[in-house]
Amino acid sequence: MKDTLPYKGGLTRLWWIPLITGILSIGFGIWCLCSPETSLPVFAYVFAGAMCLAALLNFVYSFLNSGRDSGWGWSLALGILELIAGVWLFSLPEVLLVDTFIFVIGIWLIVAAINSICEASVLSTVSPAWMIWMILLLIATIILAFVFLSNPIAGGIAVWLWIGLSLITFGIFRIAFSMKARQVNKLTGGML
Repeated sequence: MKDTLPYKGGLTRLWWIPLITGILSIGFGIWCLCSPETSLPVFAYVFAGAMCLAALLNFVYSFLNSGRDSGWGWSLALGILELIAGVWLFSLPEVLLVDTFIFVIGIWLIVAAINSICEASVLSTVSPAWMIWMILLLIATIILAFVFLSNPIAGGIAVWLWIGLSLITFGIFRIAFSMKARQVNKLTGGML
């Protein structure tokens, strides 16, 4: 028997996934700022694990929305990139891990922020003013990522400042996005 109920739970029903990625990003950003002396390989391995977890969450998000949201492929693509980066970092010898990690995190932040601009655009019809602030946070994330990618090795401790700030701005966006998605889900009765 075919379900005759209207479609429920599109983009906004999985509002908690961006919340988790936002909390993880802020946690890593704070760790960078508070503990720059922490061994780089340890942070790189933790980040590789987080990349694999983020990939899994993006896979879940994209597959649950594949028949309902035309933009589900972007989350799938981001998940594939995150999985490749995470597995690649795990497979590198420790000698190469640190340098590679700095470039991977910078590129990941840029790609994730651009993807998030697309996600924010979906909710722009509900709250245009909200989108302006979120786009500004994402642009700040991209600029900070470019700053530390421009000369990561010579930057020394400054690299950790830029990485930390980039992760925190991205995390704030993800949490704000999840709260707005949750609010839209409630307002629309789960129809969006």
